[in-house]
Amino acid sequence: MEEEKIIAFLQEKTSQGELTYDTELMKSGLVNSLFALEIVMFVEKTFQIKLKRKDIKPENFSTVRRIAELVRRVKEGK
Repeated sequence: MEEEKIIAFLQEKTSQGELTYDTELMKSGLVNSLFALEIVMFVEKTFQIKLKRKDIKPENFSTVRRIAELVRRVKEGK
């Protein structure tokens, strides 16, 4: 499941054990703009997808659940 891989990555990088699928990543201060780029690269490599510029916007990366939904949409070609 996409969410589990994303949570594991974020916990490893941030040393945060209390992340949920709906934790607000940007608002909570866990993710800054540089780390957001690292997340984009992780998502593309791990899920073997290529994100378009229009996909890379804050609302798509606000929570683990939203990132996973983006991955599924891109995989489905939507």
